[in-house]
Amino acid sequence: MSLNRNYFAFLSISVIAVSFLSACGKNSNNDNKSNDAITQNNSTQEALNDKYCTDLSDGSKNPLGKFQWHLKNTGQRAFATEGGVAGEDINAEPALKDECLSGNGVSVAVVDSGMQIIHPSLKPNIDGNSKAKSINFRDNRLQNNDPSPIPEDDEDHGTMVSGIIAMRSNLGFGGSGVAPRAKLAGYNIIQAEAGVQQFQNFVDSLGGSDFSKGNDIFNMSYGDNNLEQISSDDPITLGAITAYKYGTRHLRNGKGALYVKAAGNGFTKLGRDRPSIEACKMAIKLGVTCQNSSMNTDNTIPEVITVGAISAKGKKTSYSTTGSSLWISAPGGEFGFDKNWIDSQYARFSKTVEWQNLRPSLGEPAIVTTDVMGSRYGMSKIVNFDSEFSLDDVFSIRNSFNAGYAVDNEGRYLNSEYNYTNTMNGTSSATPVTSGSLALILEANPNLTWRDVKYILAKTATKVDPNFAGVKVKIANGEDYQAEDGWTKNAAGFNFSNWYGFGRINVGEAVKLAKNYNVNLGTYTENNWYPLRGYATNLAVAPGATGLIYKIPSIPKAANLKIESLRAEVSVDSDYIGDVGLELTSPSGTKSIIWNIGNAFSSNGNLVNMPIQSNAFYGENSAGVWTLRVINSGLNAKTVSFKGIRLQIAGQKVSL
Repeated sequence: MSLNRNYFAFLSISVIAVSFLSACGKNSNNDNKSNDAITQNNSTQEALNDKYCTDLSDGSKNPLGKFQWHLKNTGQRAFATEGGVAGEDINAEPALKDECLSGNGVSVAVVDSGMQIIHPSLKPNIDGNSKAKSINFRDNRLQNNDPSPIPEDDEDHGTMVSGIIAMRSNLGFGGSGVAPRAKLAGYNIIQAEAGVQQFQNFVDSLGGSDFSKGNDIFNMSYGDNNLEQISSDDPITLGAITAYKYGTRHLRNGKGALYVKAAGNGFTKLGRDRPSIEACKMAIKLGVTCQNSSMNTDNTIPEVITVGAISAKGKKTSYSTTGSSLWISAPGGEFGFDKNWIDSQYARFSKTVEWQNLRPSLGEPAIVTTDVMGSRYGMSKIVNFDSEFSLDDVFSIRNSFNAGYAVDNEGRYLNSEYNYTNTMNGTSSATPVTSGSLALILEANPNLTWRDVKYILAKTATKVDPNFAGVKVKIANGEDYQAEDGWTKNAAGFNFSNWYGFGRINVGEAVKLAKNYNVNLGTYTENNWYPLRGYATNLAVAPGATGLIYKIPSIPKAANLKIESLRAEVSVDSDYIGDVGLELTSPSGTKSIIWNIGNAFSSNGNLVNMPIQSNAFYGENSAGVWTLRVINSGLNAKTVSFKGIRLQIAGQKVSL
């Protein structure tokens, strides 16, 4: 889901500082909204130490469980055309069925479009007496703590996200969330209507008010589809960064909240408007990502866990944005079309679908989750298929499950009340899969800090698509240039890929490590930008040139950190920025492609202190000489001028 920044343009920097400080205590506007709120559900007060086991294969308790391949992949089709590959999942069964973890005692904020709090599979996990409460930012007829969608919305992204995180299991209907007893709080800030996407509301959703500061995890399945650099004084960006830094230092009794963010769905497109389509043509031709993950500034912040999406076949999805700022990947699914079912509907009117002209992965499984209740709204709904004019609706519904016709082996209808969908996808799905996984990890060990959790994810991730060799392209000088690397093992022993981060989240292994965790990451230090001054230069890079190596002045041993985050600010001028590639190499010799050629910035301006993050150096020492290689692919025959780079490194001080 994309942000609409038009509503933030009028805010100033000074307002940002004052607003967040007030929100950290209590922001009167939104707190007043919630003072009169109803209690959503008081019937679910449960002991924190009781076991709650979820068996996805038990159709009597969880009839949709066997279709939730992201939790346990048996190769099922999940009502799509094709099945997945058995075992390509998050390994949740050991935690859910054997360990009987459920996310109990953990609160997750769904910062999104809304959340239908009366949904029968969500209601048990929404409690007005919980440590975190929902806020309705919209000016509508609903209660002030009811972020539910209204009929005019038709569909609701946040309700689907919520079910992936914490659909209550064992009810005799529905399926299971990754953390089926985690508490949920909804914040409907990602609404395009005027008055909602305001700075103060945004901060209040991210832990800056009394009603959101009790959340342990913040799920953010949204981002920007920007075609140029976001201004460094953008109010949303500055406000979010302030919230992340405050939340990781102060929330969860100082252990730090977890901020989980979607990388983006921009591998092949950023939108349907002509500028967006044009911007991605070169990336599609080269086979690289159109949207680099660092184009969204939030994705470059050390406190944010940026998530990519994986298919049921265990590889990057067709849409998932890639880049060096990814931390982890999780199942997001493809599109869930049942081509056979659609063909049968078209055949009734002697029509055919030219599938060869459409995305090949349309028929692969998407994610099963909660949908807006009832047969009139949502992804699943009643559609009149008796008219040729309804064929567009056939494509919208996608399969028999969303149409309400799907049955189990005993002939029982699985979605006759239209409360669920099997076509949720995107990094918007991978992100709540990750958030739910983190809830299980925190239940296993509530004493983990935000840094501990990031370490556990990196240490236990599954190296998916292990034979991925990257992408080579022919540039202007005739060279076969490695535009995207495959898997790289850094000097600290961590495997990393721009397509997958450290790999796919492995819940079983993460929980095991969490329960036996004894790693001391030391005091967190965030060094100043380096070098502090004099880093500007002006070096021309001719079309087709790949050999410009710029050595950054050596970081002294006294300033050495064991790297947990590296951010770069880069300045480059060109009439076509899409020709530019940037490769950063550490003193240990690890190379990271931090900016890929062919991306969507194309001709839309220069890079001026462009923030870029790379996680490829995690665990390495920072001291020594770093080098930047500047590439001009020359595909558009434009000269590139490299202006400079500086680094900011965070981590633990280690003597050399």
